Amino acid sequence: MGRPQLLIALDLPGLSDSGPSDLRSLLTTSFVLVTAGMIVGVLGHLTQLKAVVATGVALVFCGAAFFVVAVGQFG
Repeated sequence: MGRPQLLIALDLPGLSDSGPSDLRSLLTTSFVLVTAGMIVGVLGHLTQLKAVVATGVALVFCGAAFFVVAVGQFG
């Protein structure tokens, strides 16, 4: 199941075709940041570079913040 179908399957408010595009963009941004953070964090652990791990953690926190903003603004 692709990401757009997964988001619609979750049945979150405002995700239908008539929903706000700002919510969709904020949720997409948050999911991309969290995914990128996880990948960067795993690569940091594999290479044992603390700066790369910290960057991954920061990306995950930024993604979580975008999600909170999206839910607070439109949910």
